[in-house]
Amino acid sequence: VARLTAEGGKARLHLLNYAGANRKVDGVRVRVLGQYPKHQVWVAAGAGVELLDYSVEPDATEFTLPELKTYAIVDLSR
Repeated sequence: VARLTAEGGKARLHLLNYAGANRKVDGVRVRVLGQYPKHQVWVAAGAGVELLDYSVEPDATEFTLPELKTYAIVDLSR
């Protein structure tokens, strides 16, 4: 499940894996409309996670979260 909120030049993406207690998801690819060159990521019960293949295109921003166990937040900004 994903939920995106945005205001001004900032956006926050919440990613939730309901089956996270039993299995993780490898390689979640995300595309968000808008240009967001800056980002930060937080994951539940983890540290040091970096987004992969981060690219800012004229109309959208794309990236891959390498692993989603239960919950992650990605903050995007201009």
